[in-house]
Amino acid sequence: MRHILLSSFLIWLNYHQKTWKILPKFSRSLAYIAFINSSYYYFFKKHILWELQSNNLSLKQLRVIHIFFITPLIFLLCMANFPEHNLKLQIKHILKWSIKCALVEFMGLHTQMIYFKNGWNIFWSWLIYIFLFSFGYIYTKKPKHIWTLTIPTLMFFLVKFRAPFRKIFLLGPVLFLWKRTKHAFFA
Repeated sequence: MRHILLSSFLIWLNYHQKTWKILPKFSRSLAYIAFINSSYYYFFKKHILWELQSNNLSLKQLRVIHIFFITPLIFLLCMANFPEHNLKLQIKHILKWSIKCALVEFMGLHTQMIYFKNGWNIFWSWLIYIFLFSFGYIYTKKPKHIWTLTIPTLMFFLVKFRAPFRKIFLLGPVLFLWKRTKHAFFA
């Protein structure tokens, strides 16, 4: 229930800030953010670093709410008053929003809305919010540059937190299912 209240509160804040006006500008960034957020669950499905909790919603429902609603709404709120032409103010703005989000997540940790495992802590969450806001903003201007930065950033987290690599991860789920179906068909 608390995740739905959080979503409702974020919807209200976005309505109040009129973030629908900047939605066209950031739509590709939001798709990028959802993809990266989903990638976490793909690469770390056997070695979870954080997980959402609820008594009322399934794990799948929670993940969908956070990937497609909560995280994009937070990003849009951050971008609503983003200082476009001053790098110093941009850095300050991103740090301010990252601290706010980490504090909210810290409260979520203490109210059992989320838990951390396998070496993850609030510092790493704070760092992820910095990447979220800065990469998401830059993505609107230089998407290829951000993909170039995303690969080593992803690799860092995969190595740092010992993502369980198996051949299936490298092949991807579609190719795995195709091979599985092909073998079943010929058997």
